Amino acid sequence: MTMEPITSYIKHFNNFPAEYLREILHYDPETGVFTWRAGRGRVKDGAVAGSILPRREGKGGPTSLVGVRGRKYPAHRLAWVYMTGSWPPLEIDHIDTDSLNNRWDNLRLATTQQNGANRGPQKNNSSGFKGVCWNKANKAWRATTRYNGVKIQIGDFKTPEAAYAAYCAKFIELHGEFARVA
Repeated sequence: MTMEPITSYIKHFNNFPAEYLREILHYDPETGVFTWRAGRGRVKDGAVAGSILPRREGKGGPTSLVGVRGRKYPAHRLAWVYMTGSWPPLEIDHIDTDSLNNRWDNLRLATTQQNGANRGPQKNNSSGFKGVCWNKANKAWRATTRYNGVKIQIGDFKTPEAAYAAYCAKFIELHGEFARVA
């Protein structure tokens, strides 16, 4: 797996050591929940830390955010710091695609492309199958995907099920463990 760095967005957040995080918060890897270790103003010791930012149009699912030093950090990134002692060099992928499930066994490092491969079908999907659409010109079901920014036409098929089977095989070949075909 190639580990390519992503945008400066990540560098923006890497501004305090893991030791500090562990002093003020407790992370439960079984539940994925952060709680405060020390009371802070209105916040009591043991209180659940963070809030949920609802899904924003075009920005993925809701995100759990935890405020530390005047900034809000995605809880999945803080979980990585808490467990490994260092800031993640890549994106963090939620294996089950539930952006609020921050259990340790549900998080893994991923490139932007790998993280995108672990998405379900888009809401505007009209065929009912990920990677399949109707091709009016050929009067056939077309299977397509993208890899490294390049559109790959897998082929045209008589049924959407056949197109989907071809799509699944190619998508798994390209994306391996990150391929979510359903």
